[in-house]
Amino acid sequence: MTCRIRNVTPEDLEQVTALEAAAFPPEEAASRAAFAYRIQTFPERFFVAEEAGRIIGLVNGCASSLPAIEDRLFEPQGHEPDGKNQMVFGLAVDAACRRRGVGAALLNRLIDFARQQAMERVILTCKEEKIPYYAGFGFRNRGVSRSTHGGAVWYDMVLDLQPAIP
Repeated sequence: MTCRIRNVTPEDLEQVTALEAAAFPPEEAASRAAFAYRIQTFPERFFVAEEAGRIIGLVNGCASSLPAIEDRLFEPQGHEPDGKNQMVFGLAVDAACRRRGVGAALLNRLIDFARQQAMERVILTCKEEKIPYYAGFGFRNRGVSRSTHGGAVWYDMVLDLQPAIP
């Protein structure tokens, strides 16, 4: 993998919006306004993979005290700066760049960030076919989610974090 993982910046808004729109169905993709809010509110929890000046991947999510992702978290004001759980709203990689470890590098960067912040767990929802992918990172399937974001059936996945060894 030759890309660079870094925090998002306001200048990335158009590229992350376009990448998300290409990676997810319209009813599931985050809007430009949602990304603008996320970039402004929790840029430290929003990572992009960049290659040759182009964003080829992204991962982002807020902090929360909730035990699972709820649809209201996708709206502004969902972020709880003191929340002990790192939520994952989306992991997306440009179709031409998949199967190169970009998604894994992004997710591992967010997991490492959560550990550094002494968070208790990383929580995400995924579709059934993605359960094995996330299980490979140590996430446990907690069954069908109450989230109905985009009209899809989602599964709650959780990764319990151990305290980082100094």
